[in-house]
Amino acid sequence: MSTAKRTLEMQLLLGPDETVPVAGRFSYRSDRPYEVEVAFISRGETVATWLFARDLLIDGLRDEVGHGDVRVWPTHRAGGAHRVHIELATDDSVCELAVRTTELTAWLEQTTAIVPPGHEGRHLDIDAHLARLLAGKC
Repeated sequence: MSTAKRTLEMQLLLGPDETVPVAGRFSYRSDRPYEVEVAFISRGETVATWLFARDLLIDGLRDEVGHGDVRVWPTHRAGGAHRVHIELATDDSVCELAVRTTELTAWLEQTTAIVPPGHEGRHLDIDAHLARLLAGKC
């Protein structure tokens, strides 16, 4: 199993001019080739962990993608840093985070070196995942 992990500085957007720094620990594993885990860390504590498709982040570098719980889109400000916005929704709330495009791209390049897009099925052990599912351990 190969992994790619990196903690990226993100901004939680509270309002038009108000943000709070949040670290996002991005993790990718070759034995779970379709998914990305992001642990959000504030004051040294993991406050939330989300799993979502790696393709959302890859495609979100260029276009607005996703619907429902997770949406991702790029922003380009004249004279400012390019960022990727990640919106996470639950039944109770919605939060929007922004991460620098260059940092997210560098981490995604690590994941695509491990498992190129379109080759995920070659790394997925269906029997192991099915056994975990049937044992109630997913």
